[in-house]
Amino acid sequence: MDPDLERVVREELWRSVVWFALGLFGWATIINGSDAIEATAVTALGLPLLTWAALTGVMVGLRRLTGWELKVTDEGGQLLLLVTSAFVVGFVVLYEILVTGRPVTLAGWYVLAVAGGVVVWRRNVQRQARH
Repeated sequence: MDPDLERVVREELWRSVVWFALGLFGWATIINGSDAIEATAVTALGLPLLTWAALTGVMVGLRRLTGWELKVTDEGGQLLLLVTSAFVVGFVVLYEILVTGRPVTLAGWYVLAVAGGVVVWRRNVQRQARH
């Protein structure tokens, strides 16, 4: 394996402990409050594991594509905050839809908000690159 890729994967695996903990808490909250998802070992452990794997893969991919370290103090830090915020708010939206009965259109608004955040982030990065 490429030494740089190995370093990125190792660092993201350490960071992914937070993804797993948030996924475990978020899915437990949703499963506990919703009749739409049955509480089984597969859902209670499988959904957090899938969430962990997907987010870890996204973060490794972002770091490989951009070359950024994604530390809060560098230019990629804003992207890290955007991804983390989208993850947490995504659980809140899912909870609101599955548990409290909000309309599914809330998910559409969530997607638009995340897309808007990406646009604002991208413009900010471009503006910083010019200066």
